[in-house]
Amino acid sequence: MKVNKTQSLMFILHRLLLKGEVTKAEILERIDVNDLTFRRYMQELRAYFRNFNTSCDLVYKKNNDMYVLTKE
Repeated sequence: MKVNKTQSLMFILHRLLLKGEVTKAEILERIDVNDLTFRRYMQELRAYFRNFNTSCDLVYKKNNDMYVLTKE
């Protein structure tokens, strides 16, 4: 599905809040972005969590190419 950056970030955040984790494959299957753009989006979300002092962070699990939402 072709969506803009804001919609993509909102979709990823929504999935993280619902499931607590997302895989790169799961996201790339739903939105039309490349691997590099996906990684930039994940960096954007990490920066958001840090800049606004939320109790959340994203942890990358390399063994299954998954990002996990952690809450402190």
